Amino acid sequence: MSITWPNNNKVAVCLTWDVDGESAPYVRTPEYAKKHLSELHQRRYGPTIGMKKIVDLLDRSEIKGTFYIPGYIAGLYKDMVKDINAMGHSIGLHGYLHESLDNLNYHEEEDILLKSKEIIHNLIDHEPKIYRSPSWELNRWSPELLIKNGIVCDSSLMDDEYPFLLETESGDSLLEIPIQWILDDAEYWMHTRFNRDKPITDPDTVLKIWKREFDGYYKNGGCFVLTLHPFISGRWVYMDAVEKFVNYIKQFEDVWFTTIEEVTAHCLSEGNIALLETKKSPPPTPFVLV
Repeated sequence: MSITWPNNNKVAVCLTWDVDGESAPYVRTPEYAKKHLSELHQRRYGPTIGMKKIVDLLDRSEIKGTFYIPGYIAGLYKDMVKDINAMGHSIGLHGYLHESLDNLNYHEEEDILLKSKEIIHNLIDHEPKIYRSPSWELNRWSPELLIKNGIVCDSSLMDDEYPFLLETESGDSLLEIPIQWILDDAEYWMHTRFNRDKPITDPDTVLKIWKREFDGYYKNGGCFVLTLHPFISGRWVYMDAVEKFVNYIKQFEDVWFTTIEEVTAHCLSEGNIALLETKKSPPPTPFVLV
C-alpha cells in the first residue's frame, strides 16, 4: 500500500532549486578560479539576479519552494537566506563548496556537513534537516552519516517515484525523496566554458518532456520533484518555460504543491511511516545468484 497525500490529492509536486552560486568552481577548477573571472561571474548571477525572479514567480503562483544551498553561498548571501526563510520556503543542506562526495573521505564529508549545518542554522534559527548531495552522488556511508547528524531526509537517489525509507547497516532508516536527471534544468541548459560542446536544448522541447513526465506522475501518483538552478533557469527564456510548466500543472485538480520539508513531515508522521516501502542499497559487489 502506497502513502497517500493530504486532502486526497493525487500527486505531490516539489519545485526545488540548488542555489550553487559561484561555489563549485573553487573545488572543480581551482586553478582556473584563481586566475579567471568568467565562470565565477556567470554562476553569481544565480543568487544575485536569478533568485529575485524565482521568488517573484513563487509568490505570484502562491507556491512554496525548496532551496538547497551550499554553506559557503549561505554565508556569502546571508540576506537571501534569511529572506527566503521568512517567506516560508524550505532550506536544505547542499555541501559547503558543492563538493562531490565521491572525492571525500568519511571525516571530510562529516566536517563539511557540520560546518554547513552550523552556518545555515545561525541564519534561520533552526537546524536544517533535509539534504541533497552535490552532483547527486552519495558514498556508501553517507546515509548513516546523515542520520547520525540529525538529517531526516535526503533527495539524491533515483530508483522510485514515491518517497521510501533507505535502511542503513545500523538498522536506522533515512527518508529518501527521489529525483531524476530528466527533471533537472542543467541537463538541458547548462552552458559554460567547460562544456561548450554540449548543445542547448530548445526550451519548448524541455517543456514537452517535463509535461509528459508529470502526466505519468499524475496518473500513477508519487512525488514529482523538479530540480532547477538559479544561474541557469533564472534566465528569462528559461524562466518563461518554468512558468509555463507551473501553469500547466495548476490546470490539474488534486495536486499538492508543497516543499520537501512538508513531504518529509507528512511521510514520517505517525500512521504514514508504516506505509512507506523500506529498501536497502544494492551491495558493493554483485549478489551470488543461484
